[in-house]
Amino acid sequence: MLFLAMGGVASEPSGQWSIRINIPACSLELLQDGEVWREFPIAVGKATTPTPVGEFTISNIIKNPTWYPVGKPPVPPGAENPLGGYWLGLSIASYGVHGNNNVSSIGYPQSNGCIRMLNNDLQVLVGLVRVGTPVEIVYETVILKNILDKTWLTIFPDIYHRQTELKTAILRKIDEHPLLYPVHWEALWQFIGGKRPLVIEAPQKLPLLLDGVESQSAGFIWGDNVFLPSELTGIWGVESHKNYLELTEFMRLYAGQVYGIFDQQEKKISLYTLRIYCNGDLFPIRGWYQDEPFLPIKLVTFLQEKLITISRMSPLERSSFAEGEEAWVPLSVIKRCWPQLIVEWDALNWILRIDY
Repeated sequence: MLFLAMGGVASEPSGQWSIRINIPACSLELLQDGEVWREFPIAVGKATTPTPVGEFTISNIIKNPTWYPVGKPPVPPGAENPLGGYWLGLSIASYGVHGNNNVSSIGYPQSNGCIRMLNNDLQVLVGLVRVGTPVEIVYETVILKNILDKTWLTIFPDIYHRQTELKTAILRKIDEHPLLYPVHWEALWQFIGGKRPLVIEAPQKLPLLLDGVESQSAGFIWGDNVFLPSELTGIWGVESHKNYLELTEFMRLYAGQVYGIFDQQEKKISLYTLRIYCNGDLFPIRGWYQDEPFLPIKLVTFLQEKLITISRMSPLERSSFAEGEEAWVPLSVIKRCWPQLIVEWDALNWILRIDY
């Protein structure tokens, strides 16, 4: 607009034009030399009168067309004419692209098989295409686009019930386009439920290191958040009703039990837990840290049984530690009550070694 106001002349785009129509998306793309120049919303055929799929051409262009409904009188050009101001006939009998007198139908499968456009949009189209312009009509319920550093999936409703399996359609589409990163498939399958159309970012799979060892489970980044598999809560004998937990939420729920870092550059998650080795063997339940290491009561019970058997030491009294902390026993209490234990605490790596 500024260019025109200064006296310049706007030049029309030039090149080889073609049209691509995707029925489930209710969209018409005008392409120039194979690249999308503009995208327009359209109405397509109902399930009972579907729009045909295939490769066609524009066979004729008629301004102010007359509509000839079957079994009814012709409708001349004007406000009552459902064809609008133009008819672009296709090289398949009785089908074409045209305007409309029902704006609310655009974006939905409501026609008798033809392609309806907004009248102003059709005016743009008519100014560029010619008789012989190729027209491709496809039926694709899944669209994949890489935008900046994200992969996005758009899933449209299967209006003609032609899609056999959504996962297969997604995997087929991904095979056609190079991905920017590995996808966390389990999370994606969980997220694609619900209404259509759906626009969703493909979750990026992240390697998960637990105490320096890569876990068989993986995390993922989705949007601006990093997620962990909730099965990790089993380390402390806790079951979660969620499939995934956001990293900061995980660290908040298990404060003192886990320390997590997301490396933005290397795209990996590292979790550190308080590991306890008893006579050289890793105890299956991790410890807890709050000012000092805490031992799970199961380990305390195990040690008590061993020490009574070996050295006839007196059992640890409940009064030795605070009421309400019976599931976790401070290391200071253990050392005070059983001084014969050999205890080594590696604060840097969160490793506690106990030998008896």
